[in-house]
Amino acid sequence: MELESILTNPFILMFGCIFLGKFVGLIEIKGVSLGSSGGLFVGMGISYIVTRILLGQNPDFEGGENFISGELFSLSLILFIASVGLAASRNIRAIIKNNGPKFIILALVVTGTGALSTFGLLQVFQSQALESVVGTFSGALTSSPGLAAAIESADQIGGQEALVGLGYSIAYVPGVVIVILFVQVLTKFLRERNRLFEDVGADPEKIKIYQRQQKKEEEEKKRLLHRFSVTGFSLVCASGVLLGSISIPLGETLGDFSLGATGGVLIMALFLGDQKKIGRVNFQMDEKVLGVTRGLSLKMFLAIVGLNYGYEAVTLIGTTGAALLVIGFATAILSILMGYLVGTKLLKLKPLYLIGGLCGGMTSTPGLAAAIESTDSNDVAVAYGATYPFALFFMILFINILFQIS
Repeated sequence: MELESILTNPFILMFGCIFLGKFVGLIEIKGVSLGSSGGLFVGMGISYIVTRILLGQNPDFEGGENFISGELFSLSLILFIASVGLAASRNIRAIIKNNGPKFIILALVVTGTGALSTFGLLQVFQSQALESVVGTFSGALTSSPGLAAAIESADQIGGQEALVGLGYSIAYVPGVVIVILFVQVLTKFLRERNRLFEDVGADPEKIKIYQRQQKKEEEEKKRLLHRFSVTGFSLVCASGVLLGSISIPLGETLGDFSLGATGGVLIMALFLGDQKKIGRVNFQMDEKVLGVTRGLSLKMFLAIVGLNYGYEAVTLIGTTGAALLVIGFATAILSILMGYLVGTKLLKLKPLYLIGGLCGGMTSTPGLAAAIESTDSNDVAVAYGATYPFALFFMILFINILFQIS
């Protein structure tokens, strides 16, 4: 077997990253660890090393996105989102009823701050192409649908679509890293001060309600022990992908809007999970079983991101990519910080809803994964699901506006 065929085998690369990433994720620095995201950084390192080796043997070798197919990437993402959505669906009605408008505002603030930051930095780095800088906006907020909208808008104004992809690929990694670290540090800060979970206080009535809820949840877990419906899970995935593929025309200026596979599967998982059962198809499943699917698919997803974007992100830092990397970092940091300030000071969201809402506003699936892992609560996924569609809409809107006014 040739060396190139071994080093480019997608399954060897992906599962190798998952294996090594487990050990990297266990490393703690001041109480903060990478957790499942260890595979992301291992993937980046392997992507760079393998590509350098293969370029030495064959200068015409094309690395990066050729390592793992788009279909395998999409599969890992769909499995992860479906597992998260089904596990979080039990509390969806109450949370949206009480906090729905707040999640819309949070989505507007996060994406609006990112758009303003991108516009301002475009004036500072005037030597950078418009398409590349707008690409960093979708990359910093880790939005594939946003990337598609940016490419379409660039094509409409006669711009270079490849430059959009360049900006996206460079800003994607810092966008992922910043959200993951922000979530882990914020969770640690709140947990140490006993502010992560809502305090029922000394009110006897609140204590009784809390105890009844806890007892009901325990009974529900026992009833669903080891239950997993392949039929129900498959229907969630299929219907979600179908929903995500529907395009809604928003006029000539704004183009088309679609949820994409991520948004579609998440909404269908929350909706069908809330219905519990349709006919003989059951959507209530054991959280532990869903957790296994969620854990494996998440590690696959993060490893693929590192493998597909690692080499390009590292090599471009020393060239034109340095400026785009700065823009991506600044956009991601400003967006999540402004969202945090508005969420705490103005909207006064509960900590778990704020963390999930911030990840949804940043359209960050890796951030959601870090939030679930660090808080050990599915409530963050409900807040993510409530915020994500609006963040996606505002992002596509702002991308089109950036191309119109810049």
